[in-house]
Amino acid sequence: MARCPIPAPPRKTEIMLITTRSTADSHRLELESNGRIDRLREMYWDKTHEAAIVQKPVAGSGESTLTGHAKDFASLLDASDPFIQPDEMIVGARLATPEVADSIDLGEYDPHYPPGHALLVAKGFPGVRDEARARLQTETNPASRDFLQAVEIAYDAACRYVAKYAKEATMLAAAESDPARKAELARISEISSELASGPPASFHSALQQLQFVRVLGGRGCIGRFDQWMYPLYERDIDRRLITRDQAQELLECLFLKLNHFPEANLADNDTLRNISLAGQTFDGRDASNEVTYMCIEASGKIMLPEPKINVRFFDDSPPDLVRACAAVLAKGANTLAVFNDEVAIPSLVKLGIPLEEARDYCNDGCSELIMGGRGTIKFKVHDALPILIELVMNTENKQLSTFDDVMEDFKSRLAQAMPAAPGPKRPITAPFFAASIDDCMAEASPAAARYAINGCILAQVGNASDGLAAIKQLIFDEGSLTWAELREAMSADFEGYEILQQTLKNRTPKYGNDDDYVDSILKELSEYFCDGVHANSHNEDGPGGKWAPGFMSFGIHRKSDTPASPDGRSRGELTANSFSPAVGMDRSGPTAALRSVAKVDLTRASHGSVFDIALHSAIVQGEDAFEKFVALLTAHLKMNSVATLQINVIDRETLLRARENPDSPEFRTLIVRVWGFSAVFVELPEQLQDHVIARTEHGSLMA
Repeated sequence: MARCPIPAPPRKTEIMLITTRSTADSHRLELESNGRIDRLREMYWDKTHEAAIVQKPVAGSGESTLTGHAKDFASLLDASDPFIQPDEMIVGARLATPEVADSIDLGEYDPHYPPGHALLVAKGFPGVRDEARARLQTETNPASRDFLQAVEIAYDAACRYVAKYAKEATMLAAAESDPARKAELARISEISSELASGPPASFHSALQQLQFVRVLGGRGCIGRFDQWMYPLYERDIDRRLITRDQAQELLECLFLKLNHFPEANLADNDTLRNISLAGQTFDGRDASNEVTYMCIEASGKIMLPEPKINVRFFDDSPPDLVRACAAVLAKGANTLAVFNDEVAIPSLVKLGIPLEEARDYCNDGCSELIMGGRGTIKFKVHDALPILIELVMNTENKQLSTFDDVMEDFKSRLAQAMPAAPGPKRPITAPFFAASIDDCMAEASPAAARYAINGCILAQVGNASDGLAAIKQLIFDEGSLTWAELREAMSADFEGYEILQQTLKNRTPKYGNDDDYVDSILKELSEYFCDGVHANSHNEDGPGGKWAPGFMSFGIHRKSDTPASPDGRSRGELTANSFSPAVGMDRSGPTAALRSVAKVDLTRASHGSVFDIALHSAIVQGEDAFEKFVALLTAHLKMNSVATLQINVIDRETLLRARENPDSPEFRTLIVRVWGFSAVFVELPEQLQDHVIARTEHGSLMA
């Protein structure tokens, strides 16, 4: 398929434009001045959508059954009014807030995993309702009847809610004097009526349905958006019902809506709104399509933190896809992550997931691998540094005479974090969302999701490996340090031991510099952890609860209270993010850092593995620099190292100026990647800003 080039703009300070060109093509990202999207962005910054926040009395059913949850859901929707703003083509805002917070119980649905959007696009809200209604005619099992009754109630309420938007748009159209806007409102009414009575029949209505699902509570992860949107887009294009530019504008309208109402109950600006793009079809063919490129373009044009774009690559992905991603990253959008199918898919097959289904993976609200529409997810993070610190402090009571003894002791402690029983299943007790998951609806059960993936995550592996390498070198190879001296220095938080601290930090090997001395330690520990999680969890082949090892981290700024450690950290200093090197320790350039991680077999990490690189914005500007950047991304993919590469194209001085001037319009599109999410830099907590600023800013792509 011919690819539409990513367009390109006049320079505008407010969107921090970087234009990158090569002799073969031009990647240009433009936000049309005074266009609809420009105006909607201004409305977003002005927070006009917050007028939709209204408290209402909402009476609960008082029932703890699924049917009771559905009745409460229906009461909330019936109490919620439609909300349509000027210029909007995708509508829908926050539901009413109950005056009494605990008056209703909607059941449990975790925004980390996506609703079954593919099922909902195929059936529509009325289709799911009618299926439940028909099955109730013959179902006799009480639990199944409770599920089906709940689904019927929830989806009937969703249809009524959507119908209110049709009525509201019709009323607004009748009062509208501008003919163009009157026609737009009529179209919104038509689409809302369509969704209240059947499945989406156009690209526009499918986008609108997704927004309604988000409003109804599916506020987090989205899944493989381009796969279920493309058939409707293609049909509309073939029938000349829409142009590519019109479809692009509608997509950008949705992307802007995804930035509304970051959830207060989710930590540190992490809204979990991830979209997965490209990758493979069930039979292993290239899954990228025109909507894939439209999403990448939209992200680079609107320069807002939502949604996070996660682009999947495999050996047969088109080169144009790498270039399109590189263009957006070079601009500094920093909302795009690169996923490697050649690592991710084999790792999922290790869980007993069939290859054809594993090819349909997406990522959850962060970077964990998940089977969208067919699974649930939960996870627990274990930090490696406290394990190593405990080992060092225990040497007062336990003799460790060789470095092999140290490694065995560390592994025995690490083994305590590994699960000893199969992973549990996790019921989805919010009926609207349970019914969108394939097997839940098929079996009329909230606990029937095919794949319940439970992550056992190890963080701070970089810090721990650095500390072990320092112990190996100084205590065992050189004999220049004793266990007692190391314990005393760490207990004193290195006060009075500054020379030793500098030796630990700067004169011992560090992971991320292509040094086998430390990289071999990291490899041994990482693969031991993965193999142990797989072996101890008794995973059966096929469906069921799964324990999956992974390497990522969250809440990294809150880990700085970790006591002093043998890698030379003092209490209060930052720890490594995900599977990345310790902060500031990858000093040999990005290629060397990638070579370090590529030494580990991360196809064993079935929950995913994440590596972060920060590049100075100046080094991706210009024709030669852009080509080197494309080559870096391509090299990473060919290395088959981590499942996920996250890149920040940043400038430390700009970040510091932004922190000093947080209210300046210049910095409202300064987006940074934090962990599995991106955010406006000036809106982050100070500790997270510190972590982003402190990460190594590589100044050469050739190192």
